Amino acid sequence: MLKLPLKHYDESGRILAPSWLYFLLLLLCVDWLVFIFSVVSRSQTTELLAFFYPQKEALGLNLVASLPVLTSLVLISQRERLWKRNWLGWRHFVLPFIQVGVLVLLTGQMYYLMHHHWGFELVTALKILLYTITLYVVTRSRHLKWMIEDWATPEVGKDEKNTQSKGEDNSSDDALK
Repeated sequence: MLKLPLKHYDESGRILAPSWLYFLLLLLCVDWLVFIFSVVSRSQTTELLAFFYPQKEALGLNLVASLPVLTSLVLISQRERLWKRNWLGWRHFVLPFIQVGVLVLLTGQMYYLMHHHWGFELVTALKILLYTITLYVVTRSRHLKWMIEDWATPEVGKDEKNTQSKGEDNSSDDALK
């Protein structure tokens, strides 16, 4: 019996990462997106960064704080390549990287609040709420735990062997003709 509905499996029968995880990881990496888009628009880089980050150190701190989350996003998105190289240990780091990244981001927001004498700001409150909910959801998600367990044996080599053996069968049939 399957643990999840069929839509959560790929064609090889492995559990896929949930779409909400990608959305949350992109929200947590929004500092990287702002940085990349500001650097791409070369004529307005300084103005865009000053608009989003009035305090210059905030950008650097947020980029460093969200680095573990970005690493997890890259690992999840490149899982097929890692499996083809027979690298399997990385899967154990996905959830801890997300959790550590969220905790560091949450700590950064608390530092920001402390630095501003605990004054209320809507954006800061929304970020703290997002980080808290993300930490809870990622820690408690059975889907993510099952996904990490399922990724222990990717069996990518099995699919490649089947396609190679089919190709060899066709070439031997051509030789017989």
